[in-house]
Amino acid sequence: LVVERDSQSRCGGARGRRRVMVKNNYSSGRNDDRLQNPNGKNLPQAFADVDDKDDKRENLTDVLPCHPYSAVGNMNLNSMLIENIRSHDYFKGLGELSTFEEVVDQIYYDCTYITPWRPGTHKAQRAAGMCSGLRGVSNAGVPSTAYMLLFKLYTLQLTRNQILRLVTHKDSPYIRAIGLLYLRYVCEPKELWGWYEPYVSDPEMWSQLGEGGERSTLGSFVRRLCTELEWYDTMLPRLPVPVARDIEKKLAEATAAGTQRERGRDRERRDERRDDDERGRRDERRDERRDERRD
Repeated sequence: LVVERDSQSRCGGARGRRRVMVKNNYSSGRNDDRLQNPNGKNLPQAFADVDDKDDKRENLTDVLPCHPYSAVGNMNLNSMLIENIRSHDYFKGLGELSTFEEVVDQIYYDCTYITPWRPGTHKAQRAAGMCSGLRGVSNAGVPSTAYMLLFKLYTLQLTRNQILRLVTHKDSPYIRAIGLLYLRYVCEPKELWGWYEPYVSDPEMWSQLGEGGERSTLGSFVRRLCTELEWYDTMLPRLPVPVARDIEKKLAEATAAGTQRERGRDRERRDERRDDDERGRRDERRDERRDERRD
């Protein structure tokens, strides 16, 4: 710690100010460790040994790099949200999970909504006095389980194959949604549509807010990620203007094509019903003629 103190010149001159080093008695070992290891025990996953052809683990070369939307880094998440995630006991406990499969299982059991903050906690309190923001104590709210698991996946350094397994998972829409969110924060903007295109019309029903929340399709969730910046009191990374316009154009084309396909399916269903009705009437007439001959 550097401080300034008044001092008398050794040559008998006027008093002045000098900079001296003193021991910082207010620093704790826990705080120093947090600065050196902000993610605690949440470390990258173990990758395959390039010299071992029988090693079935993921390859480091297949990791999807995080696009630097801003100089902040940290998966391009809100800085306050990141700090609250790192200081939460749940996230610290995730350090015991070292594999992708373990984290996916945790998502399945623990994730019931997809907002960044736990409902009812964000901006709900106004700290004052010793707990005021002036003393560096956050009153932003409690980070959601979903976003702590999302950031846990980021610390693992996911490969493209693992991300594909997330977005196509069959067990829970929340596993798929976290995979899609991961892409929105991490993926290179020009590659985003290639990932999202197969899911813009995905019909799986779910609720972003969990039990009791309004239900919608996963496809509408993907379209929202493509076109909106505000996401439940946080901001998604801003896509470059040319990329955003291109995605909007492709979304409109995909929507028109989807509408046309749906109209075609409606026509097919109507034709099937008409054919069924016609067969039913023919059967009735045949039965009537048969009864007449018997009489």
